[in-house]
Amino acid sequence: MGIIPKSLKTLTLELQRLPGIGPKSARRIAYFLFSLPQERLTFLGDSFKDLKQSVTTCSFCNMLADTNPCEVCGDATRELTSLCVVADHMDVYAIERTAGYKGMYFVLGGLLSPVKGHGPADIAGAGLIKRLHQLKKMQKNNNRLEVIFALSPTTEGQTTALYLKEELKNEFGDNLLLSRVAVGISVGTDIDYVDTYTLQEALKGRSLL
Repeated sequence: MGIIPKSLKTLTLELQRLPGIGPKSARRIAYFLFSLPQERLTFLGDSFKDLKQSVTTCSFCNMLADTNPCEVCGDATRELTSLCVVADHMDVYAIERTAGYKGMYFVLGGLLSPVKGHGPADIAGAGLIKRLHQLKKMQKNNNRLEVIFALSPTTEGQTTALYLKEELKNEFGDNLLLSRVAVGISVGTDIDYVDTYTLQEALKGRSLL
């Protein structure tokens, strides 16, 4: 459509590249941005420019952060007896919001997926092993370190967990305690509406009253 200004058309097309943004949403966002005062747009533009320049990756846990080490790895009050393995940075934010986990993290940066062509080289398996060696050296006692796999309960998540389980056993033998987050029925959910796979996993992960 020639009646749409070129700059708005270009911005709309770029916004459509973002996850979950379709053509209509992109157009609404583009026109909303145009309606903002120039100083707001300038601030927003500067934020985009600073994104790559100011954000770094923690060399210990692979987490995006302002500093290296990140806030978690540099916190002396965090527990060194557990390492929670997640696929993505957003998973760390979700777990931290619960305020129920006080251990360390490691971000794989993805999951194994033969269909998508994602193999062992696409996840930070070597970095995970390196981090575990670091934590074991940092421990004042010889407690067995627990590795908690907090990966999505999908085929990709399970495949990744099983692969890493074998890699860690080859490297550390039985000196690690390997676990995964519970998978099952959400609080307040009627069992009649739970799918078969979720119900099977809930039964496997049952606990004593």
